[in-house]
Amino acid sequence: MSDKTIRLKSPKLGCITVRPFLIFGSFVGILLSLSIFATEPPTTCNIVLCALDVAFNVCLVYGALKYNDKALKYCQIYVISSMIVLFVMLCLGPVLFSSFIASDYHKYSEASNDDIKALTDIFDDSTLSKFPRKISKQDSKEVAGRKFLTGLIAGEMVVFFLVVYILAMFMEYVMIKRLRKFIAARKGMYEHVMLA
Repeated sequence: MSDKTIRLKSPKLGCITVRPFLIFGSFVGILLSLSIFATEPPTTCNIVLCALDVAFNVCLVYGALKYNDKALKYCQIYVISSMIVLFVMLCLGPVLFSSFIASDYHKYSEASNDDIKALTDIFDDSTLSKFPRKISKQDSKEVAGRKFLTGLIAGEMVVFFLVVYILAMFMEYVMIKRLRKFIAARKGMYEHVMLA
């Protein structure tokens, strides 16, 4: 039996070493989640999302620091489920957001439900027909065109940001997968040495 030492190279994604990048990214993720939790008004959704994000990043730091395959497996499952949710948001989000902007609904969104009901009661079709129309057809066509363009740009911005976020999640998935393969190879190498 030779005393030759086999060294495994640390996994990389391009020129980025996976383990330090995951640890650094997780620390940044923990800080961002805690800052969002501290600055945003506490709603049930914010608390749940921040808690999930902190738990994921703590699990990822632990798995990367201690070479814990089980923790990284849970992180990988979380990333896959997040990518599925983001894909659903990619299908629905741009349409909702562009409609929200193009219809000028955002002007009334801060009002409570009672205020919106009062506005719809006051400004129904019979009330609006009593007022003379001061906007000509040319001006209304131009306003409609501007609203359409604003909604289109807003929807495309949502698509761009969601695609970038999904690609970043996929990159994180690939890094976790490579680190898990490295851990399995390292574990197999140590078991082989122990048996010999």
